[in-house]
Amino acid sequence: MNDHTLDSFLRLRPRLRGIAYRMLGSAADADEVVQDAWLRWHGTEHASVDNAEAWLVSVTTRLAIDRLRAAQSRREQYVGTWLPEPILTEAEAPHTPEQMLERAD
Repeated sequence: MNDHTLDSFLRLRPRLRGIAYRMLGSAADADEVVQDAWLRWHGTEHASVDNAEAWLVSVTTRLAIDRLRAAQSRREQYVGTWLPEPILTEAEAPHTPEQMLERAD
């Protein structure tokens, strides 16, 4: 893997995370999907990929769909309304221990 392929992934990582988050509604699941996409990107033959962005977006989307299908069977037992997990922006993220304690409460 060369620096160009790593740079391509790092440049697209926020977009990939956004796609996965919008599909899954969970920041933790989105991070796992992006990590899985990275592992696939790392293991692929980059010379055979014409468009890195399209490849990464497609893989991320397919991984998120697979995770949704697996989660659907687990959620069939849940009777309440499923809501997406809120995501903290940089401005909302706690910076001091007091703010972290307040957020936890």
